[in-house]
Amino acid sequence: MPIGGDLYEFVDDEIKDAPGDYGVYALYDGEEMIYIGKAESGSGIRDALWRHKRGDEGPCTKDATHFRRELDPSPSVRQSELIEEYRLAKGGLPRCN
Repeated sequence: MPIGGDLYEFVDDEIKDAPGDYGVYALYDGEEMIYIGKAESGSGIRDALWRHKRGDEGPCTKDATHFRRELDPSPSVRQSELIEEYRLAKGGLPRCN
């Protein structure tokens, strides 16, 4: 099952309201999903999104336009599921993974 939930703009106001809990998230460039990530330390999803926005995770995700997020107590397992689903559907990985 793909990552669900609302689609948020990848802007400061939306990132600051993201949960500080463990989970997974997907970053988009327009309609294209470019990255599937996990957050299992620090301030959870919020902290992970800030790292991408600042460019700490590299230039590929810095200019994402949107994100989705999903709380999950086992982010590594859920991230693996999401990446495998994407790989089977698209024949490869998101371009920033």
